[in-house]
Amino acid sequence: MDKYAEAMVGKIGRGLNVEQRKKLSIATELVAKPSLLLFLDEPTSGLDSESSWSIVQFLRALADSGQAILCTIHQPSATLFEVFDRLLLLKKGGKTVYFGDIGPNSSTMLSYFEPRSGVKCGASENPAEYILNCIGAGATANSDKDWHDMWIESPQCAAVASEIDEMHRTLPNRPVNTNAELSYNSGDHLFT
Repeated sequence: MDKYAEAMVGKIGRGLNVEQRKKLSIATELVAKPSLLLFLDEPTSGLDSESSWSIVQFLRALADSGQAILCTIHQPSATLFEVFDRLLLLKKGGKTVYFGDIGPNSSTMLSYFEPRSGVKCGASENPAEYILNCIGAGATANSDKDWHDMWIESPQCAAVASEIDEMHRTLPNRPVNTNAELSYNSGDHLFT
């Protein structure tokens, strides 16, 4: 951002371009020093693929340095999707159909969806589009399965619930460090 540190934000066509505005928006959130979580709503929307990649790589670097990030991404490319650690996928009505790791080459997530859908994700297929088609949320997809019920009954859901219960048990007993700048390390995950 050094290249445009003194620039006026301005109007479209003058001032900062869309990518620079997105980076400025993220920087503004970071200046507030989020103590737990940085939430970003569709940080790549309206950007070309190169600018989207730049933003997601920046978020990855933040996550790798300890910043917990939760962001919504609308129809990510396969390349962008691979950068994220975990996925919370909701179907229409806000019901969970998957919450867990994505894994290298989406392997963890696909190991959940492929056996339940009966359809294998092709090697050249975008895993994000594949899962949307599985649950009936893709452009031309429909599903006769209730993916929310399948999630609720899955061992993966039970494992997530157990992990949350464990956090409820142990986290209140952890000492609180009042110097947030010295103790900050809220997580290393980038969620979508």
